[in-house]
Amino acid sequence: MPPRKTAAEGDKDSSSMSEQERKRLRNRLSQQAFRRRQAERIRELSSRVNVDERSDDERMEALQRENRQLRTQLVEVQTKLSRLLASLQGISDSVSKTLDETTDNGVQTAGDAVASENCSAKTSRDEEQNIQAATLPVPPMDLGPFNGSLPDFDAQLEDATCDFDDELTSPELINVAGTNPFYAQIPNIWSFEYQTGVEPYVTAMEARQESSMILRKDWAPSNSPFSDHIQLLQSLLKSKLAASGFTPGRQASMKGIYQPVLMVLSMFNSMTRPDVMAWYAKTRFFHIIELTAWQLYPSDATFEKLHERYRPTEIQTKHPHPRVIDWIPFPSIRDRLIQLHAANPRIDEIFCEAVTGYVVESNMSELVLGAPPITVHIRVTDLITAMSSASGDESEAAVTLPAPDITTLFSSPRYARAAFRHLNMDKGASYYKIDPAFYAKYPELFDQSNDLTARGIPLRPKSQKVLTYPRPLDPSTVETYRSFIDFSMDATNTISDAPTGT
Repeated sequence: MPPRKTAAEGDKDSSSMSEQERKRLRNRLSQQAFRRRQAERIRELSSRVNVDERSDDERMEALQRENRQLRTQLVEVQTKLSRLLASLQGISDSVSKTLDETTDNGVQTAGDAVASENCSAKTSRDEEQNIQAATLPVPPMDLGPFNGSLPDFDAQLEDATCDFDDELTSPELINVAGTNPFYAQIPNIWSFEYQTGVEPYVTAMEARQESSMILRKDWAPSNSPFSDHIQLLQSLLKSKLAASGFTPGRQASMKGIYQPVLMVLSMFNSMTRPDVMAWYAKTRFFHIIELTAWQLYPSDATFEKLHERYRPTEIQTKHPHPRVIDWIPFPSIRDRLIQLHAANPRIDEIFCEAVTGYVVESNMSELVLGAPPITVHIRVTDLITAMSSASGDESEAAVTLPAPDITTLFSSPRYARAAFRHLNMDKGASYYKIDPAFYAKYPELFDQSNDLTARGIPLRPKSQKVLTYPRPLDPSTVETYRSFIDFSMDATNTISDAPTGT
Protein backbone atom coordinates (compact mmCIF):
# COMPACT_ATOMS: atom_id res chain seq x y z
CA MET A 1 0.00 0.00 0.00
CA PRO A 2 1.61 3.27 -1.06
CA PRO A 3 2.25 5.76 1.67
CA ARG A 4 -0.17 8.63 1.97
CA LYS A 5 0.99 12.14 1.17
CA THR A 6 1.12 14.53 4.01
CA ALA A 7 -0.68 17.90 3.99
CA ALA A 8 2.59 19.71 3.39
CA GLU A 9 3.31 17.58 0.33
CA GLY A 10 -0.22 18.27 -1.01
CA ASP A 11 0.25 22.03 -0.66
CA LYS A 12 3.59 21.70 -2.44
CA ASP A 13 1.96 19.92 -5.43
CA SER A 14 -0.81 22.55 -5.57
CA SER A 15 1.74 25.33 -5.54
CA SER A 16 3.71 23.57 -8.26
CA MET A 17 0.63 23.23 -10.46
CA SER A 18 -0.27 26.91 -10.07
CA GLU A 19 3.27 27.85 -11.03
CA GLN A 20 2.97 25.76 -14.18
CA GLU A 21 -0.30 27.46 -15.05
CA ARG A 22 1.35 30.84 -14.65
CA LYS A 23 4.14 29.79 -17.02
CA ARG A 24 1.63 28.65 -19.63
CA LEU A 25 -0.24 31.94 -19.30
CA ARG A 26 2.96 33.94 -19.77
CA ASN A 27 3.82 31.88 -22.83
CA ARG A 28 0.40 32.48 -24.36
CA LEU A 29 0.66 36.23 -23.74
CA SER A 30 4.14 36.30 -25.23
CA GLN A 31 2.94 34.47 -28.33
CA GLN A 32 -0.01 36.83 -28.71
CA ALA A 33 2.25 39.86 -28.40
CA PHE A 34 4.65 38.38 -30.95
CA ARG A 35 1.85 37.73 -33.44
CA ARG A 36 0.52 41.24 -32.89
CA ARG A 37 3.95 42.73 -33.58
CA GLN A 38 4.28 40.64 -36.70
CA ALA A 39 0.88 41.76 -37.99
CA GLU A 40 1.72 45.40 -37.25
CA ARG A 41 5.03 45.03 -39.06
CA ILE A 42 3.30 43.56 -42.12
CA ARG A 43 0.74 46.37 -42.04
CA GLU A 44 3.51 48.97 -41.84
CA LEU A 45 5.39 47.44 -44.78
CA SER A 46 2.18 47.35 -46.81
CA SER A 47 1.54 50.99 -45.99
CA ARG A 48 5.04 51.91 -47.12
CA VAL A 49 4.48 50.12 -50.40
CA ASN A 50 1.26 52.06 -50.96
CA VAL A 51 3.00 55.33 -50.09
CA ASP A 52 5.82 54.61 -52.50
CA GLU A 53 3.25 54.19 -55.26
CA ARG A 54 2.10 57.80 -54.79
CA SER A 55 3.83 60.65 -56.52
CA ASP A 56 6.00 63.18 -54.72
CA ASP A 57 3.30 65.81 -55.14
CA GLU A 58 0.70 63.63 -53.45
CA ARG A 59 3.02 62.85 -50.56
CA MET A 60 3.91 66.52 -50.23
CA GLU A 61 0.24 67.51 -50.23
CA ALA A 62 -0.53 64.94 -47.53
CA LEU A 63 2.32 66.21 -45.36
CA GLN A 64 1.23 69.82 -45.83
CA ARG A 65 -2.33 68.92 -44.90
CA GLU A 66 -1.11 67.19 -41.77
CA ASN A 67 1.04 70.21 -40.88
CA ARG A 68 -1.93 72.55 -41.31
CA GLN A 69 -4.04 70.41 -39.01
CA LEU A 70 -1.31 70.33 -36.40
CA ARG A 71 -0.81 74.08 -36.68
CA THR A 72 -4.53 74.69 -36.27
CA GLN A 73 -4.56 72.56 -33.14
CA LEU A 74 -1.58 74.46 -31.75
CA VAL A 75 -3.28 77.78 -32.43
CA GLU A 76 -6.41 76.59 -30.63
CA VAL A 77 -4.34 75.50 -27.65
CA GLN A 78 -2.53 78.85 -27.65
CA THR A 79 -5.83 80.73 -27.80
CA LYS A 80 -7.28 78.78 -24.88
CA LEU A 81 -4.12 79.38 -22.86
CA SER A 82 -4.28 83.11 -23.66
CA ARG A 83 -7.88 83.31 -22.47
CA LEU A 84 -7.00 81.41 -19.32
CA LEU A 85 -4.04 83.68 -18.59
CA ALA A 86 -6.17 86.77 -19.21
CA SER A 87 -8.83 85.52 -16.80
CA LEU A 88 -6.26 84.70 -14.13
CA GLN A 89 -4.62 88.09 -14.58
CA GLY A 90 -7.99 89.82 -14.22
CA ILE A 91 -8.74 87.92 -11.02
CA SER A 92 -5.27 88.70 -9.66
CA ASP A 93 -5.68 92.41 -10.41
CA SER A 94 -9.10 92.48 -8.73
CA VAL A 95 -7.78 90.76 -5.62
CA SER A 96 -4.76 93.09 -5.44
CA LYS A 97 -6.98 96.16 -5.81
CA THR A 98 -9.30 94.94 -3.07
CA LEU A 99 -6.44 94.18 -0.71
CA ASP A 100 -4.90 97.60 -1.31
CA GLU A 101 -8.19 99.35 -0.61
CA THR A 102 -8.81 97.44 2.61
CA THR A 103 -5.25 98.19 3.77
CA ASP A 104 -5.56 101.93 3.06
CA ASN A 105 -8.90 102.22 4.86
CA GLY A 106 -7.59 100.43 7.92
CA VAL A 107 -10.23 97.75 7.87
CA GLN A 108 -9.72 95.23 10.65
CA THR A 109 -9.56 91.56 9.84
CA ALA A 110 -11.72 89.01 11.53
CA GLY A 111 -8.78 87.99 13.71
CA ASP A 112 -8.14 91.60 14.80
CA ALA A 113 -11.80 92.05 15.63
CA VAL A 114 -11.75 88.95 17.82
CA ALA A 115 -8.51 90.05 19.50
CA SER A 116 -9.88 93.52 20.23
CA GLU A 117 -13.07 92.16 21.82
CA ASN A 118 -12.88 91.61 25.55
CA CYS A 119 -15.78 89.21 25.96
CA SER A 120 -17.35 88.63 29.33
CA ALA A 121 -19.34 85.66 30.52
CA LYS A 122 -20.99 83.31 28.10
CA THR A 123 -24.49 84.29 29.30
CA SER A 124 -24.04 87.94 28.26
CA ARG A 125 -22.22 87.20 25.02
CA ASP A 126 -25.41 86.44 23.06
CA GLU A 127 -27.02 89.68 24.19
CA GLU A 128 -24.01 91.71 23.05
CA GLN A 129 -24.08 90.03 19.65
CA ASN A 130 -27.77 90.80 19.18
CA ILE A 131 -27.30 94.46 20.10
CA GLN A 132 -24.32 94.80 17.76
CA ALA A 133 -26.17 93.12 14.87
CA ALA A 134 -29.11 95.46 15.32
CA THR A 135 -26.93 98.57 15.11
CA LEU A 136 -24.74 97.53 12.16
CA PRO A 137 -24.78 99.92 9.17
CA VAL A 138 -26.49 98.18 6.25
CA PRO A 139 -25.72 99.48 2.73
CA PRO A 140 -28.78 100.85 0.91
CA MET A 141 -30.33 98.59 -1.70
CA ASP A 142 -30.28 99.88 -5.27
CA LEU A 143 -33.90 99.88 -6.43
CA GLY A 144 -32.98 101.12 -9.90
CA PRO A 145 -31.68 98.83 -12.65
CA PHE A 146 -31.63 95.18 -11.67
CA ASN A 147 -28.21 93.97 -10.51
CA GLY A 148 -27.51 90.26 -10.63
CA SER A 149 -24.81 90.48 -7.95
CA LEU A 150 -25.44 89.76 -4.28
CA PRO A 151 -25.45 92.74 -1.85
CA ASP A 152 -22.00 93.03 -0.30
CA PHE A 153 -23.02 92.41 3.31
CA ASP A 154 -19.78 90.58 4.15
CA ALA A 155 -17.67 93.73 3.99
CA GLN A 156 -19.83 95.44 6.67
CA LEU A 157 -20.29 92.56 9.11
CA GLU A 158 -17.53 91.40 11.41
CA ASP A 159 -17.46 88.49 13.80
CA ALA A 160 -17.78 89.77 17.37
CA THR A 161 -17.63 86.45 19.19
CA CYS A 162 -14.93 85.06 21.39
CA ASP A 163 -12.80 82.01 20.72
CA PHE A 164 -14.75 78.78 20.82
CA ASP A 165 -13.44 75.41 21.72
CA ASP A 166 -14.93 73.95 18.54
CA GLU A 167 -12.59 74.62 15.60
CA LEU A 168 -15.47 74.34 13.13
CA THR A 169 -16.91 77.64 14.41
CA SER A 170 -13.69 79.57 13.83
CA PRO A 171 -14.34 83.09 12.41
CA GLU A 172 -11.83 82.28 9.69
CA LEU A 173 -14.29 79.78 8.23
CA ILE A 174 -17.73 81.26 8.96
CA ASN A 175 -18.77 84.91 9.05
CA VAL A 176 -21.86 86.49 10.52
CA ALA A 177 -23.72 86.42 7.20
CA GLY A 178 -23.28 82.65 7.05
CA THR A 179 -21.47 82.75 3.71
CA ASN A 180 -17.93 82.08 2.62
CA PRO A 181 -15.89 85.25 3.34
CA PHE A 182 -13.72 84.65 0.28
CA TYR A 183 -16.61 85.73 -1.98
CA ALA A 184 -16.08 89.35 -0.94
CA GLN A 185 -12.46 89.30 -2.10
CA ILE A 186 -13.44 89.56 -5.81
CA PRO A 187 -15.86 92.48 -6.30
CA ASN A 188 -19.00 91.77 -8.35
CA ILE A 189 -17.82 88.28 -9.31
CA TRP A 190 -21.42 87.11 -9.74
CA SER A 191 -22.56 90.15 -11.70
CA PHE A 192 -23.30 90.15 -15.42
CA GLU A 193 -20.67 92.85 -15.98
CA TYR A 194 -17.91 90.68 -14.53
CA GLN A 195 -18.84 87.51 -16.42
CA THR A 196 -20.42 88.59 -19.73
CA GLY A 197 -19.97 92.36 -19.85
CA VAL A 198 -17.89 94.62 -22.06
CA GLU A 199 -14.41 93.77 -20.73
CA PRO A 200 -14.75 89.97 -21.17
CA TYR A 201 -16.09 90.60 -24.67
CA VAL A 202 -13.12 92.79 -25.64
CA THR A 203 -10.64 90.28 -24.21
CA ALA A 204 -12.21 87.35 -26.03
CA MET A 205 -12.46 89.20 -29.34
CA GLU A 206 -8.80 90.24 -29.23
CA ALA A 207 -7.77 86.61 -28.81
CA ARG A 208 -10.14 85.50 -31.59
CA GLN A 209 -8.92 88.12 -34.04
CA GLU A 210 -5.32 87.13 -33.40
CA SER A 211 -6.03 83.47 -34.08
CA SER A 212 -8.02 84.34 -37.21
CA MET A 213 -5.09 86.32 -38.57
CA ILE A 214 -2.79 83.38 -37.98
CA LEU A 215 -5.23 81.00 -39.67
CA ARG A 216 -5.86 83.54 -42.47
CA LYS A 217 -9.62 83.48 -42.00
CA ASP A 218 -11.94 86.16 -43.38
CA TRP A 219 -13.78 86.43 -40.08
CA ALA A 220 -13.10 86.18 -36.36
CA PRO A 221 -15.62 83.78 -34.77
CA SER A 222 -17.29 85.34 -31.76
CA ASN A 223 -19.95 84.50 -29.21
CA SER A 224 -22.54 85.80 -31.70
CA PRO A 225 -22.68 83.93 -35.04
CA PHE A 226 -25.44 86.35 -36.06
CA SER A 227 -23.01 89.26 -35.67
CA ASP A 228 -20.30 87.35 -37.52
CA HIS A 229 -22.60 87.06 -40.55
CA ILE A 230 -23.50 90.76 -40.39
CA GLN A 231 -19.91 91.93 -40.06
CA LEU A 232 -18.65 89.70 -42.87
CA LEU A 233 -21.43 90.78 -45.25
CA GLN A 234 -20.76 94.44 -44.52
CA SER A 235 -17.04 93.95 -45.13
CA LEU A 236 -17.56 92.09 -48.43
CA LEU A 237 -20.12 94.61 -49.68
CA LYS A 238 -17.99 97.61 -48.78
CA SER A 239 -14.94 96.12 -50.50
CA LYS A 240 -16.96 95.39 -53.64
CA LEU A 241 -18.46 98.89 -53.69
CA ALA A 242 -15.00 100.41 -53.36
CA ALA A 243 -13.71 98.23 -56.21
CA SER A 244 -16.68 99.33 -58.33
CA GLY A 245 -15.75 102.99 -57.91
CA PHE A 246 -18.41 103.94 -55.36
CA THR A 247 -17.76 107.39 -53.86
CA PRO A 248 -19.67 107.93 -50.59
CA GLY A 249 -19.08 111.68 -50.55
CA ARG A 250 -21.70 112.49 -53.20
CA GLN A 251 -25.41 112.75 -52.44
CA ALA A 252 -26.37 110.79 -55.56
CA SER A 253 -24.06 107.96 -54.55
CA MET A 254 -25.59 107.76 -51.07
CA LYS A 255 -29.03 107.22 -52.57
CA GLY A 256 -27.63 104.29 -54.53
CA ILE A 257 -26.31 102.49 -51.45
CA TYR A 258 -29.68 101.25 -50.23
CA GLN A 259 -30.38 98.88 -53.14
CA PRO A 260 -27.16 96.83 -52.68
CA VAL A 261 -27.75 96.72 -48.92
CA LEU A 262 -31.33 95.51 -49.45
CA MET A 263 -30.10 92.84 -51.85
CA VAL A 264 -27.44 91.54 -49.45
CA LEU A 265 -29.72 91.48 -46.40
CA SER A 266 -32.45 89.69 -48.35
CA MET A 267 -29.94 87.09 -49.48
CA PHE A 268 -28.68 86.66 -45.89
CA ASN A 269 -32.14 86.13 -44.39
CA SER A 270 -33.26 83.85 -47.22
CA MET A 271 -30.22 81.61 -46.79
CA THR A 272 -29.90 81.48 -43.01
CA ARG A 273 -33.38 82.34 -41.67
CA PRO A 274 -36.09 81.53 -44.23
CA ASP A 275 -38.85 81.91 -41.65
CA VAL A 276 -37.80 85.50 -40.95
CA MET A 277 -38.34 86.62 -44.55
CA ALA A 278 -42.11 86.36 -44.00
CA TRP A 279 -41.68 88.60 -40.98
CA TYR A 280 -39.80 91.26 -42.99
CA ALA A 281 -42.13 91.03 -45.97
CA LYS A 282 -45.29 91.58 -43.94
CA THR A 283 -43.97 94.15 -41.45
CA ARG A 284 -42.19 96.16 -44.17
CA PHE A 285 -39.45 96.60 -41.59
CA PHE A 286 -36.99 98.67 -43.65
CA HIS A 287 -35.15 100.13 -40.66
CA ILE A 288 -32.37 97.52 -40.79
CA ILE A 289 -31.53 98.56 -44.37
CA GLU A 290 -31.13 102.17 -43.27
CA LEU A 291 -29.11 101.11 -40.22
CA THR A 292 -26.73 98.97 -42.29
CA ALA A 293 -26.21 101.76 -44.83
CA TRP A 294 -25.27 104.16 -42.02
CA GLN A 295 -22.88 101.60 -40.49
CA LEU A 296 -21.19 101.16 -43.87
CA TYR A 297 -20.90 104.88 -44.63
CA PRO A 298 -21.56 107.09 -41.59
CA SER A 299 -22.58 110.55 -42.78
CA ASP A 300 -25.24 113.18 -42.24
CA ALA A 301 -27.20 111.84 -45.20
CA THR A 302 -27.35 108.25 -43.93
CA PHE A 303 -27.87 109.33 -40.31
CA GLU A 304 -30.93 111.39 -41.20
CA LYS A 305 -32.49 108.27 -42.71
CA LEU A 306 -32.23 106.38 -39.41
CA HIS A 307 -35.39 105.86 -37.42
CA GLU A 308 -35.22 107.67 -34.09
CA ARG A 309 -35.26 104.42 -32.14
CA TYR A 310 -32.28 103.08 -34.10
CA ARG A 311 -29.99 106.05 -33.62
CA PRO A 312 -26.96 104.94 -31.59
CA THR A 313 -26.65 105.74 -27.91
CA GLU A 314 -23.48 106.87 -26.17
CA ILE A 315 -22.86 103.35 -24.87
CA GLN A 316 -23.16 101.90 -28.38
CA THR A 317 -20.58 104.31 -29.78
CA LYS A 318 -18.24 103.93 -26.82
CA HIS A 319 -18.07 100.17 -26.24
CA PRO A 320 -17.42 97.32 -28.72
CA HIS A 321 -20.31 94.88 -28.86
CA PRO A 322 -21.95 92.28 -31.12
CA ARG A 323 -23.53 93.93 -34.16
CA VAL A 324 -26.82 92.11 -33.69
CA ILE A 325 -27.58 94.25 -30.63
CA ASP A 326 -27.87 97.28 -32.92
CA TRP A 327 -30.89 95.67 -34.62
CA ILE A 328 -33.13 96.09 -31.54
CA PRO A 329 -35.33 99.24 -31.71
CA PHE A 330 -35.29 99.85 -27.95
CA PRO A 331 -32.28 101.96 -26.84
CA SER A 332 -32.46 101.01 -23.16
CA ILE A 333 -32.42 97.29 -23.99
CA ARG A 334 -29.47 97.81 -26.34
CA ASP A 335 -27.49 99.61 -23.63
CA ARG A 336 -28.18 96.97 -21.02
CA LEU A 337 -27.35 94.14 -23.40
CA ILE A 338 -23.98 95.76 -24.13
CA GLN A 339 -23.22 96.33 -20.46
CA LEU A 340 -24.45 92.96 -19.18
CA HIS A 341 -24.47 90.45 -22.06
CA ALA A 342 -21.90 91.54 -24.65
CA ALA A 343 -19.87 88.35 -24.11
CA ASN A 344 -22.85 86.08 -23.46
CA PRO A 345 -22.67 83.02 -25.76
CA ARG A 346 -26.49 83.08 -25.88
CA ILE A 347 -26.73 86.67 -27.15
CA ASP A 348 -28.28 85.56 -30.46
CA GLU A 349 -30.99 83.68 -28.60
CA ILE A 350 -31.70 86.73 -26.42
CA PHE A 351 -31.97 88.88 -29.54
CA CYS A 352 -34.44 86.53 -31.24
CA GLU A 353 -36.56 86.36 -28.10
CA ALA A 354 -36.60 90.16 -27.98
CA VAL A 355 -37.73 90.40 -31.62
CA THR A 356 -40.34 87.73 -31.00
CA GLY A 357 -41.52 89.89 -28.10
CA TYR A 358 -42.45 92.89 -30.28
CA VAL A 359 -46.09 93.68 -29.47
CA VAL A 360 -48.72 96.32 -30.24
CA GLU A 361 -51.31 97.51 -27.74
CA SER A 362 -55.01 97.58 -28.56
CA ASN A 363 -58.50 97.59 -27.09
CA MET A 364 -59.80 94.05 -26.89
CA SER A 365 -63.33 95.08 -27.88
CA GLU A 366 -61.98 96.22 -31.26
CA LEU A 367 -60.54 92.79 -31.99
CA VAL A 368 -62.92 90.23 -30.50
CA LEU A 369 -66.70 90.36 -30.65
CA GLY A 370 -68.33 90.85 -27.26
CA ALA A 371 -65.00 91.36 -25.47
CA PRO A 372 -64.72 93.93 -22.66
CA PRO A 373 -63.02 97.29 -23.45
CA ILE A 374 -59.73 96.45 -21.77
CA THR A 375 -56.15 97.02 -22.93
CA VAL A 376 -54.39 94.03 -24.44
CA HIS A 377 -51.16 93.49 -26.37
CA ILE A 378 -50.55 91.11 -29.27
CA ARG A 379 -47.26 89.79 -30.58
CA VAL A 380 -46.44 90.63 -34.18
CA THR A 381 -45.12 87.12 -34.80
CA ASP A 382 -48.40 85.53 -33.68
CA LEU A 383 -50.42 87.34 -36.34
CA ILE A 384 -47.75 86.76 -39.01
CA THR A 385 -47.78 83.04 -38.24
CA ALA A 386 -51.56 82.99 -38.68
CA MET A 387 -51.32 85.00 -41.91
CA SER A 388 -48.61 82.74 -43.34
CA SER A 389 -50.92 79.73 -43.27
CA ALA A 390 -53.06 81.30 -46.00
CA SER A 391 -52.86 80.16 -49.61
CA GLY A 392 -53.77 82.25 -52.62
CA ASP A 393 -54.38 85.95 -53.03
CA GLU A 394 -54.40 87.98 -49.83
CA SER A 395 -56.94 90.45 -51.21
CA GLU A 396 -59.78 88.01 -51.79
CA ALA A 397 -62.60 87.47 -49.29
CA ALA A 398 -61.59 90.27 -46.94
CA VAL A 399 -63.23 90.39 -43.52
CA THR A 400 -63.81 93.11 -40.98
CA LEU A 401 -63.10 93.14 -37.27
CA PRO A 402 -64.03 92.19 -34.63
CA ALA A 403 -63.40 88.45 -34.95
CA PRO A 404 -66.01 86.04 -33.57
CA ASP A 405 -63.63 84.83 -30.87
CA ILE A 406 -59.95 84.69 -29.89
CA THR A 407 -59.40 81.30 -31.52
CA THR A 408 -60.65 82.58 -34.87
CA LEU A 409 -58.45 85.66 -34.60
CA PHE A 410 -55.31 83.49 -34.50
CA SER A 411 -56.46 80.61 -36.71
CA SER A 412 -58.08 82.49 -39.59
CA PRO A 413 -55.57 84.11 -41.98
CA ARG A 414 -58.18 86.67 -43.05
CA TYR A 415 -58.97 87.85 -39.52
CA ALA A 416 -55.28 87.80 -38.62
CA ARG A 417 -54.53 89.99 -41.66
CA ALA A 418 -57.31 92.39 -40.73
CA ALA A 419 -55.98 92.69 -37.16
CA PHE A 420 -52.43 93.10 -38.47
CA ARG A 421 -53.44 96.10 -40.57
CA HIS A 422 -55.73 97.53 -37.91
CA LEU A 423 -52.83 97.58 -35.42
CA ASN A 424 -50.48 99.25 -37.95
CA MET A 425 -47.95 96.46 -37.60
CA ASP A 426 -46.75 97.22 -41.14
CA LYS A 427 -46.01 100.88 -40.33
CA GLY A 428 -42.62 100.45 -38.67
CA ALA A 429 -41.06 100.42 -35.22
CA SER A 430 -42.95 103.47 -33.92
CA TYR A 431 -45.95 101.31 -32.98
CA TYR A 432 -43.97 98.51 -31.36
CA LYS A 433 -43.45 97.87 -27.67
CA ILE A 434 -41.84 94.98 -25.80
CA ASP A 435 -43.75 92.10 -24.26
CA PRO A 436 -43.49 92.13 -20.42
CA ALA A 437 -42.90 88.37 -20.61
CA PHE A 438 -39.45 89.16 -22.04
CA TYR A 439 -38.51 90.89 -18.79
CA ALA A 440 -39.78 87.94 -16.79
CA LYS A 441 -36.96 85.89 -18.32
CA TYR A 442 -34.39 88.71 -18.40
CA PRO A 443 -35.26 91.03 -15.49
CA GLU A 444 -31.84 92.67 -15.61
CA LEU A 445 -32.81 94.30 -18.92
CA PHE A 446 -35.87 96.07 -17.52
CA ASP A 447 -35.83 99.87 -17.47
CA GLN A 448 -38.70 101.43 -15.57
CA SER A 449 -37.83 104.92 -16.81
CA ASN A 450 -39.27 104.40 -20.31
CA ASP A 451 -42.75 103.67 -21.63
CA LEU A 452 -41.77 100.99 -24.16
CA THR A 453 -43.12 98.11 -22.07
CA ALA A 454 -46.56 97.01 -23.21
CA ARG A 455 -49.52 97.44 -20.89
CA GLY A 456 -52.57 95.27 -20.45
CA ILE A 457 -53.03 91.54 -20.65
CA PRO A 458 -51.50 89.35 -23.38
CA LEU A 459 -53.79 88.17 -26.16
CA ARG A 460 -52.13 85.14 -27.70
CA PRO A 461 -52.75 81.75 -29.34
CA LYS A 462 -52.21 78.39 -27.70
CA SER A 463 -48.71 78.04 -29.16
CA GLN A 464 -46.21 80.77 -30.03
CA LYS A 465 -43.30 80.72 -32.44
CA VAL A 466 -39.81 82.05 -31.72
CA LEU A 467 -37.76 83.45 -34.59
CA THR A 468 -34.58 81.61 -35.51
CA TYR A 469 -30.97 82.77 -35.69
CA PRO A 470 -28.26 81.72 -38.17
CA ARG A 471 -25.75 78.95 -37.67
CA PRO A 472 -22.05 79.77 -37.25
CA LEU A 473 -20.14 80.79 -40.35
CA ASP A 474 -18.27 78.18 -42.37
CA PRO A 475 -16.01 78.47 -45.43
CA SER A 476 -18.78 77.35 -47.79
CA THR A 477 -21.14 80.09 -46.60
CA VAL A 478 -18.39 82.69 -46.84
CA GLU A 479 -17.66 81.72 -50.42
CA THR A 480 -21.37 81.81 -51.27
CA TYR A 481 -21.66 85.32 -49.85
CA ARG A 482 -18.63 86.49 -51.81
CA SER A 483 -19.83 84.95 -55.07
CA PHE A 484 -23.33 86.38 -54.69
CA ILE A 485 -22.09 89.91 -54.03
CA ASP A 486 -19.58 89.75 -56.90
CA PHE A 487 -22.14 88.44 -59.38
CA SER A 488 -25.01 90.74 -58.41
CA MET A 489 -22.88 93.89 -58.27
CA ASP A 490 -21.10 93.09 -61.55
CA ALA A 491 -24.41 92.34 -63.24
CA THR A 492 -25.98 95.56 -61.97
CA ASN A 493 -23.07 97.69 -63.12
CA THR A 494 -22.82 95.97 -66.51
CA ILE A 495 -26.53 96.20 -67.29
CA SER A 496 -26.87 99.81 -66.13
CA ASP A 497 -23.81 100.92 -68.12
CA ALA A 498 -24.71 99.04 -71.31
CA PRO A 499 -26.26 101.13 -74.11
CA THR A 500 -29.94 100.54 -74.90
CA GLY A 501 -30.65 97.81 -77.43
CA THR A 502 -27.29 96.06 -77.16
